[in-house]
Amino acid sequence: MSEDGRWFMNAYLNILLPQSESAAGVSLIEHHMLDGFFVPPHVHHNEDETFYVLEGTVRFMVEGAISEIGAGGSLNVAGGKVHAFKIVSPRVRFLTITNGTFEDMVRAASTPAERPEIPPQLPFTEAEQQKLAELCNKNGIEFVGPPID
Repeated sequence: MSEDGRWFMNAYLNILLPQSESAAGVSLIEHHMLDGFFVPPHVHHNEDETFYVLEGTVRFMVEGAISEIGAGGSLNVAGGKVHAFKIVSPRVRFLTITNGTFEDMVRAASTPAERPEIPPQLPFTEAEQQKLAELCNKNGIEFVGPPID
């Protein structure tokens, strides 16, 4: 298993299993995030996405249904389903397992981590938000609404 640390927005992601090393085209990414980090409602058109929470609590919304998942819990989101999440504990560490172009988007939208830790928490500029939206669209991820509470 390789380790490929990336700073993605205000999160630290570690690509543990790149698609290039998986016969099935699966990617395994470990996410480290702080309270308040969120991803607004969106749809993955090219993959399913499975979450496995290792530490902390994440509030998920899938097709309008809200649930909170803590350490040891998992959630599978089939491609084409609207989903979102928000970190609701001081720190969270979870895994995502995907089988499409999500890893490509993560690599394009991130930078190699200077250290294996969460990056400095900086506000996003409008230009950065626009670039992320374009990269997501290019990789079959469509934003469809405002953040969840």
